Amino acid sequence: MDTRSCGRIRRAGLTLAAMIMTVAVTFVTPSYAADKEVIPSVAAPETKAAAVNADSKMVGAATCATCHAEKAEAFPKTFHGRKSLSNGKLANSCESCHGAGSAHVDGGGDIAKITNPKKLDGAAVADLCMTCHKEKALIMWKTGPHANNNVSCLNCHSIHEGEGRQSLKMGGTETCYQCHKKQKADMRLASHHPVPEGKMTCVSCHNPHGGIEGNLKTDSSEELCFKCHGDKAGPFAFEHPPVADGCTNCHKPHGSANDRLLKQNLPFLCLSCHRLPHAANRSGGAGQQISLNVIQQRARCTDCHNQIHGSDRKAGLKD
Repeated sequence: MDTRSCGRIRRAGLTLAAMIMTVAVTFVTPSYAADKEVIPSVAAPETKAAAVNADSKMVGAATCATCHAEKAEAFPKTFHGRKSLSNGKLANSCESCHGAGSAHVDGGGDIAKITNPKKLDGAAVADLCMTCHKEKALIMWKTGPHANNNVSCLNCHSIHEGEGRQSLKMGGTETCYQCHKKQKADMRLASHHPVPEGKMTCVSCHNPHGGIEGNLKTDSSEELCFKCHGDKAGPFAFEHPPVADGCTNCHKPHGSANDRLLKQNLPFLCLSCHRLPHAANRSGGAGQQISLNVIQQRARCTDCHNQIHGSDRKAGLKD
C-alpha cells in the first residue's frame, strides 16, 4: 500500500472518531445539564415566603388548631394574638404570617406547602414582618449592621413565646447581651452607665433596627450624650478641643475600670495630649510657677482645671 492510500485511511479514521464524539456529546450533555438544573440547594434557607403557598386558599385558625392545638391555645394570650382581634392586618390569624394553608392541609400537613418563618433567611423574615411593621424606627433596617449580618427578627423576637409589646424572647438588655458579649462585660466594670441597675437599657441610646454610627438614636454620639449631659454641650467661650471633637476621645460609653468612664486615669489621660504640662514654668519661664511636687501632690489635672469640658471665664478651663 502506497503512502497516499495510508494517508486517506488515517484521515477517514479520524473523521469517524470525530463523528462518534459528536454523537456522544449530543446525547449525553443535555441530559447532564437537565439533571444539574433540577438539583436544589438544600443547604440554603428559603428566601421567599410567598412562593411556598402562593396558590393556596385561607382555611381559618380553627383548621390550624386541629393539629396545632397547643399553639392555638397560647396564641390569644400573646401580643399578636390580642391585636388580631382589633387589627385588620392580623385578621387571618395564623395565616397572616404563615400564608394560606389549604395546600398544607390537603397535603396532610406537608411542611413544604406552608411558610415557616424559622426556615427563612434574615432578609426574608424582615420582608415578612415589614408587611405590617412600617414604623419610623424601622426605616433604616436594611442599611443597618444587624440586617447586613443576616440577623433575623426571630433572633430577638418570638411571636408565640415572646413577652411584652415587642414579643422579645427575653428582657431587652439580655436580648442584646446574647451577641454583644464585650459590652456586657464592660457593664460589669466599676464605672458604667446604670444599665445593670435598671435605670437605663440598651435602647435608651441605640435603635436595634438600624441607625447611624453604631445604631445610635441620634446623628452623632455627641448629640446623644448631650441629651442627658446638657451642661457639657456648650457652646463655650473657651472650648476644650477633644470635647468639641467627640466625647469618646476621653470616655468609654459602656463601662470602664477608671472613674467617670474615662479611658485612662488622671493625670495619664491628660498627658496623652499634653506631653509636658507646665514645662516652661519648671525651667524658670514666665507665668504661674508650679513645682513638680505640687503636681504630684494634686495628682489630678482637674483639681485646678475643673471646667475641663469648656469654660466661659478662663482659657485655662478653670472657675
